[in-house]
Amino acid sequence: MAQQQLSLFAKHEVEAIDTARVFNDVDEMQARAPALFAKSPHPKMSGRYSFTNTYDILLHIHNRGFKVSSVQGGQRTYNKVMIRMRHDAYDKRDDAPEIVIVDSHDGTSRLKMMLGIIRFICMNGMVAGDMLYSRSFIHLAPDLMEQVMLELDDIQQHITALEKRVQRMKNYTTNIGERILLADAAIKARFNRDEDRPASFIADMRQRMLHTRRSDDESKDMYTVMNVIQENVLRGGMTYHISNTIRRVAPITNVDRNLLINHTLWREAEGLIAKAA
Repeated sequence: MAQQQLSLFAKHEVEAIDTARVFNDVDEMQARAPALFAKSPHPKMSGRYSFTNTYDILLHIHNRGFKVSSVQGGQRTYNKVMIRMRHDAYDKRDDAPEIVIVDSHDGTSRLKMMLGIIRFICMNGMVAGDMLYSRSFIHLAPDLMEQVMLELDDIQQHITALEKRVQRMKNYTTNIGERILLADAAIKARFNRDEDRPASFIADMRQRMLHTRRSDDESKDMYTVMNVIQENVLRGGMTYHISNTIRRVAPITNVDRNLLINHTLWREAEGLIAKAA
């Protein structure tokens, strides 16, 4: 990947991509994402918890042709970690589907499989909403690995469905009202802890969420607009004024907040298209 392209990323995104590059180096991976190599569940978990090493699960998926493209989180032994995996066959497309894996061994998350899509022009990775495809696997199941492998047998039909939804978004031209609704959904998801924001802040942040970072993002189709907003809200870097001070929007590094924002945008975009039908 070109250094110029990497310079557009937040620090944690660069680290997530760099970690994926050393997937086959077990020692290096263990140093960067120890949660993948936990040998037992968190001590607080009950004896009924059936432990399966996350790295072993990824290795089995890797052997099906899906290569790790990003590893976010998991810096502590039992922490939640999100891994994106992409099949080599999709790399020649403008937009490539990905399998998104979320796991932890401290009881905060089941093993979860979702679908995402990466837009190569900006290396921006979306995670599709739960309503499209999402599978959770309870760690109590002794056949966890078998369940994951069986799910992979049927994954192509879900990828095909995802691609059709993406094409539908590309074919749908948004109006200014819909773009504002998408931006407002992102603002609410991003700043939900600070509900008493003045109207001037909301209006200013809308403009920043809809700001395009490259000429290829000028299209007003739903897919491009959704990607523009998602990239801005997750990567941050925008400045704003509040209480006579200048603040900078921090990037989203937390896995749960990343997923919340992605799912919020995806649901809003799908809902707007359905409403217009």
